[in-house]
Amino acid sequence: MKKIIKIEFIKTINYGPVKILIPLHILFFFLGFFAIPRIKIDFPFLSVLPLYQFPHVWNFITWVGGFYNLSLVLLIIMLTCLEFTNKTYKHQAIFGLSRRELFLQKVFLAASFAFYVVILTVITVLISGLVYSYKITLSIILDRSWIIFASFLQNFIWLMLGVLFALIFKNMILAVISFGFYRVMLEPIIRSLVEKEHSWYFPTKFVTKLTPEPDILNIVKEKIQAADQVSPDELESIGKTIFPDIPIVQNVVLSLIFLSVILFFSYYIFQKRRLN
Repeated sequence: MKKIIKIEFIKTINYGPVKILIPLHILFFFLGFFAIPRIKIDFPFLSVLPLYQFPHVWNFITWVGGFYNLSLVLLIIMLTCLEFTNKTYKHQAIFGLSRRELFLQKVFLAASFAFYVVILTVITVLISGLVYSYKITLSIILDRSWIIFASFLQNFIWLMLGVLFALIFKNMILAVISFGFYRVMLEPIIRSLVEKEHSWYFPTKFVTKLTPEPDILNIVKEKIQAADQVSPDELESIGKTIFPDIPIVQNVVLSLIFLSVILFFSYYIFQKRRLN
């Protein structure tokens, strides 16, 4: 295992695009999040600053970061397809690596990217929370910190789905287009044809909901209540028309099942694929 991890690490860090895209991802990740608090919103009771305070910052950073991190899916698709184009898989097989070990390299790479996102997210959360929170205790800091584990699972699933598309098509352009078509068009179109309460059981929906969006509604309600400008009954009515999400535990279970399906088909396809 150490050997295949070392080989994959050396291959990855020596790819030119990785040396460019990873620093750019870090740069835009930090610039994006640290620039948002400077945005002025002229709307009563609405401000971005509470989103940077504990515990809301866990929701906010992981939720927005989910969109940033899709760029890593494109990177892993490119790296996987280049292995076929450059006949790297074939060369490694000649030197004694089995197909199982070659496949585990890509699983390790996906897990590494997902763990890298966790580190980046935790750093951003701690800096933002410590700077903008007016009350800081250990319990407040750790409240909702479990979301970081859900974020790891979410990113790992998208990265492995990218690997699956790369293994199916072996062509970077086709794999990227197909992945984008599935995420942006195919599944949303299918979801629109079913009842709303059933739409939560589609992969893009329940995987995305692993990192729930910031509770902006409750933040606004708290500010309104503090201002004492509306009655409790009126506050209770705010948001009743919003359809509730399925429980996070159910999201995790569905996501793990989906991940198992992805891993199974990825491994099966890799076993059948020519290595050049």
